[in-house]
Amino acid sequence: MTTHTIHERWLDGLHGPMRYWQSEPTHGLPVLFIHGYGAMIEHWRAVMRPVARKHRVMAVDLYNFGRSAIPNTPPSRRLWSEQIAELIADASHGPAIVVGHSMGGMLAAQVAHDYPQFVRGLVLVDSTGLTVPKNLPLDMVDDLFRNVMQSPGVGEVLANLLANPLGARQGLFSAYHRKDRVTPQLIEQFSEPLRRRGSKDAYLAVSRTFPELVLKFQKGDVTVPTLLIWGEHDVSVPPSLAEYFKQTLLPQAEIAIIPDCGHCPFDEAPDKFCDILLPWLDKVGAEH
Repeated sequence: MTTHTIHERWLDGLHGPMRYWQSEPTHGLPVLFIHGYGAMIEHWRAVMRPVARKHRVMAVDLYNFGRSAIPNTPPSRRLWSEQIAELIADASHGPAIVVGHSMGGMLAAQVAHDYPQFVRGLVLVDSTGLTVPKNLPLDMVDDLFRNVMQSPGVGEVLANLLANPLGARQGLFSAYHRKDRVTPQLIEQFSEPLRRRGSKDAYLAVSRTFPELVLKFQKGDVTVPTLLIWGEHDVSVPPSLAEYFKQTLLPQAEIAIIPDCGHCPFDEAPDKFCDILLPWLDKVGAEH
């Protein structure tokens, strides 16, 4: 078995330093993981080493999150798309399979549209990015959360709560179907970056751009091999949206639903996630 290591690295990007992890040696396909809103590189920890046994793995802290810079530029699809393109160009050694979770799934699809030369395939995990039709409603609690986070004053209070481990615990419990996976370590992982100077305002700035974080391209504009992975019991971004992604934007997509999981199947059931992802990567690699 090939031995491998994962190193933390930094890239001085156009909008400030970005933190990323990268595995060695260089083998297989380059696979880049993009976290969702409020998360960071470490959220992918459970699946990075299994994937790194066969492929070169990278994961990044998006600007405004984790330990990457908080730019003067307002958060936007374009800002993050440029960030990911810059990282792939510098560190990927060729076009990458881009794996994005939740808001990161929206961004992965945006990068494939904006920089097709850098994207070999897409994996969207419980992804946002669609204008949700009325017959596919999101959970009312999540709608309320979005509305409140965009309200002046009230959002600041909520951001302070999320920086507290008790508030982080409540947020994770609402996202995870498997409550046993919400460990003290996971709670601290999510709350610690919000104690960084300026992070609460940075998170709020992103939350208030949610209405603009919608994919604008048309069906057929992105044609790379695509896999949609969803948790069966995701109440905030329900699995019915996977089929809607396929119908409206990504007709080439394959869909895999992981049972007994909520919004974060790669962390709730990492073995099942890798059992789906790794054979698909083999297939994509064989096709090129």
